[in-house]
Amino acid sequence: MKTSLKIGGLVAAMMLAVSGASFAADQVSPYVHSSDAKIVKSGFGLCWRTGFWTPALAEAQGVGGEGCTCDADILGAAACTAKKVAAAPAAKAAEKVTFSADMLFNFNKSTLKDEGKAVIDELVSRLAGVDVEVILTTGYADRIGSDTYNQKLSAARAESVKAYLVSKGVDAKLIQTEGRGELDPVVNCPDPSAKGQVKNFRELVQCLAPNRRAVVEVVGTRQ
Repeated sequence: MKTSLKIGGLVAAMMLAVSGASFAADQVSPYVHSSDAKIVKSGFGLCWRTGFWTPALAEAQGVGGEGCTCDADILGAAACTAKKVAAAPAAKAAEKVTFSADMLFNFNKSTLKDEGKAVIDELVSRLAGVDVEVILTTGYADRIGSDTYNQKLSAARAESVKAYLVSKGVDAKLIQTEGRGELDPVVNCPDPSAKGQVKNFRELVQCLAPNRRAVVEVVGTRQ
């Protein structure tokens, strides 16, 4: 009687293994499954393997697969540990802002006006989250006056922008300044004449306003 029970249990196990092998072949799984698609386990909690089980098949099911559930100790930590995806490199952030010098300074002056401070405050707020590499401040002047004077005026304007940026917490070592004098004019205006487009000095000052400017360029990495 005992012998028939043992044989019957063995036959049942073999039938289960055969049916499981058929299921595994369809699912490409090297483990025996029951009719409800669960892995069959021994009394000791070990997964039943099919006849075609190999470490490679078990590993091929991935980190969350049955191989790592049943045989993690055999497959090893490398096969059953999620690989960290390298973070994409932070994108470079380049921002170039041109301010009208009339907004920043009074005519023929290099001291920042309150309105000029306000627009630079806005720029500083936009630097939040940017790992700044360098800030370039460039001052310009119009053609009224001598070349030497305009060069000094444009350089002084660039330095005024730098000084204010530093007062708002920007590292002075990150800021480079340059005065470009009358170079790179945005507009060209004729000399004043009674019948011309520009009739007097006041109109010439207004016409040349776009040339009196300051450019702030920020290069860095936005996190």
